[in-house]
Amino acid sequence: MKPAGILPLLLAAGLAAVLSSCAGSNDRTLSKVFVAPPWTGDERNEYDLLDEAGDLYGKCVLETDVDAEPGKTRLSRLCANEPRYRDDGTVLVDSQTLVPFEAARVRTDAEKNTRVAALSTYAPPIVKFTFDDKGKVRETERDLPEPSETSPDPGYYDDESLLWLVRGMDLREGYEATYQNVNAGTGGTFPVDLKVEGQETVTVPAGEFTAWKIRIRTASVTQFVWVEASGSRRLVKARIEGIEDVIYELTASN
Repeated sequence: MKPAGILPLLLAAGLAAVLSSCAGSNDRTLSKVFVAPPWTGDERNEYDLLDEAGDLYGKCVLETDVDAEPGKTRLSRLCANEPRYRDDGTVLVDSQTLVPFEAARVRTDAEKNTRVAALSTYAPPIVKFTFDDKGKVRETERDLPEPSETSPDPGYYDDESLLWLVRGMDLREGYEATYQNVNAGTGGTFPVDLKVEGQETVTVPAGEFTAWKIRIRTASVTQFVWVEASGSRRLVKARIEGIEDVIYELTASN
């Protein structure tokens, strides 16, 4: 397994942009893209993380705790490039809508004994960010989208919920929508465009699946995920761009 500075950033634009100004979305129609949770109970889905050459990069577990608190579900992304690096993200969301309450992303380097944490606390109409880089703490806050003539029913979701959000959206060919992503790692919010491109047959270590291919696009990156077309709509595969491009491939489910 090759060494790596960090694991995938999901939709983060890069940690150098911490506490940057939020991206505008006045010309976009934001909507609530999450329809309903396809999972019916707790989950533990395991993934290999591969680099662009197909070499093993790390391991990742996506856990769904549906009864974390009354009416709230905890989503956890637990990734490691052992024995040195960990990159863990969690978000507490409304069980039916995926609207976030709080989130955290913590990166550790065991060799250097360092820890970097990014926290989001939601208090609509704002979200508060706290960034702790090896004990140096910075804070800021951003506005959350509110109803307007352009977006009468705007949707916003935490970056850490992305790999669940795509499972609960309207999966039909040609579907397109835009929502506002909230990212503690960059200290900002920005619009994300989703498009369902169709179904494909995908082969991963866990088997062969018929899956919906979904394009996820921001102003700077385009990414793709493949979601199981039936059942609980597990995430089968994902191509995530960050500091380095990483591919998720499903290996096991519990």
